[in-house]
This record gives sequence, C-alpha cells and structure tokens, in this order.
Amino acid sequence: MSTKMQVLLNKKEKEKLVIQLYQEGKTVRDIASAAHVSFSEIGRIVKKLDGSASGENDINLSNKSKATQAMHLFKSGKKPIEVAIELDISAAER
Repeated sequence: MSTKMQVLLNKKEKEKLVIQLYQEGKTVRDIASAAHVSFSEIGRIVKKLDGSASGENDINLSNKSKATQAMHLFKSGKKPIEVAIELDISAAER
C-alpha cells in the first residue's frame, strides 16, 4: 500500500500556486490538477492577475434602468437572487 502525502493549502497559498503555474505557461487542466481548484476559480484568479477584475472597466450604471443594471449584474455572473437583493427588487418586479 503506497501512502501519498497530501499537503493542504489555504486559499492564499492556492492562489499563489495558480499564479505561479499560470506564469510558467501550464494549461488550465494542469493547474486545476496541481492546485485542486476549479476551472472557474482559475479564471477568476487569472482575471484578477491580468487586471480585468480590478474594477477599471466598471461603468457607472446608477443612472440606468433597473433592467439594464440587472443585465450587467447577470453578465458579471451574479445569481438572480443576488441581483434582486443588490437592486432592491421586490417579488412583484421580478
């Protein structure tokens, strides 16, 4: 019986490992396997690293309709309940 030592990494350590492997040119599949994180988590970390999630591209939607704001939130990956809470939409408006 072979025993495989498994090292448990906290969230910050996993993020550092993902960044290191990404910068080494590893594939998403290789990174996911090595760091034990999902493809979507890798995408989130890489976007943050590349500056796409830094808020620089955020648009001011406060003067837009709730429908436009909702579409923007859906596009950014929010769930319907999160959109309703953020925009303070009542059940009748949904």
